[in-house]
Amino acid sequence: MSLDVPFPADYGGAIDIFYRIKALHKLGFDITLHVFEYGRGKQQELDKFAKVIYYSRKRSVFQLLGSRPFVVSSRRSKALLANLLQDNSPIIFEGLHTTWYLENEEIQQRLTFVRAHNVEHEYYNGLKKNALFLKRFYFYQEAKKLKRYQTILAKCKHVLAIKLEDAEYLKKFNSSIYILPASIPDIIGEFIPVKRYSLFHGNLSVKENESAAIWIISALKSVIDPTFPLVIAGKNPTKKLQEICRKEKIELLANPSEIVLHKLIQEAQIHVLYTSIPAGVKLKLLACIMSSGQILVNDKMVLGSTLEKFCTIAKDAKEFKIDYIGLQNGVLTREEFAQRAQFIQANFNNEQNCSLIQKIISHEISL
Repeated sequence: MSLDVPFPADYGGAIDIFYRIKALHKLGFDITLHVFEYGRGKQQELDKFAKVIYYSRKRSVFQLLGSRPFVVSSRRSKALLANLLQDNSPIIFEGLHTTWYLENEEIQQRLTFVRAHNVEHEYYNGLKKNALFLKRFYFYQEAKKLKRYQTILAKCKHVLAIKLEDAEYLKKFNSSIYILPASIPDIIGEFIPVKRYSLFHGNLSVKENESAAIWIISALKSVIDPTFPLVIAGKNPTKKLQEICRKEKIELLANPSEIVLHKLIQEAQIHVLYTSIPAGVKLKLLACIMSSGQILVNDKMVLGSTLEKFCTIAKDAKEFKIDYIGLQNGVLTREEFAQRAQFIQANFNNEQNCSLIQKIISHEISL
């Protein structure tokens, strides 16, 4: 059951869901995909992998006043419950967002999984930091409600956490917890000579990414020069970011094609990444790992992800600047690149990872 239409797979949650659907389909699952649609439209691509049933997300100001999180109360549908009760198939709830019907007694008799994309109240507390007044208040209220609501996890059979740190936290609500890494598109990279520039990339219309780019520019502006420029690249940069880049003489590449962005990632000598929200696993970090460049991150970017061994980690802006200067003379070896590639292939193989669900189902059926 998907919290949003997962195609196009152009943001973290959609990517994880879409490529998991593809992997489960390839493993032989007959999938009925229940989808809440609220602006992305019906997508024929999904029909290749599942029988898709769409539901409207009912958003009302009155739901903001309720005791349950808005992201949950706005995703309920009598038609959805009726469809779920038509058979006895296992159910995967994607995120706390879709778990309204976990309180249904008949659903509780089923084999149910909740895919925990994040520790949601921590994620919303992170969103609050970069929001303006009304949104800040919404994120604050939603975080409080999500923290109370997460006890719902006790009502499902199994929880699928995205990383070890999340699993350690969530096991207080459900002892049957497994780590299922993010499902991702194939990441292609090769060991090649790099060029003298640093790169930050991401969807620049997303507030978190805009704030990250601005933080990086502020931290590094005294050490950026034409001999080693900083490049910011990504989708739909905001006017605010465009103005800052003009003022600081930072190269901003808006809406690069996939080919251009891939080339930028592969050839950058340093990747600079920052986040204020230690949630999930960042796909852009995985893309950087499959390059020949050095990777400079803050500690929250890799928290609990097992990816820290491939990165230089800075705790604050001062360390970030010092490490950035040092990495300008760092060159990745062929052996180090091979270690990165081996790690990605071993840990982010979608079919291999999703076979965990297959094994759990097979075990439950045999009991």
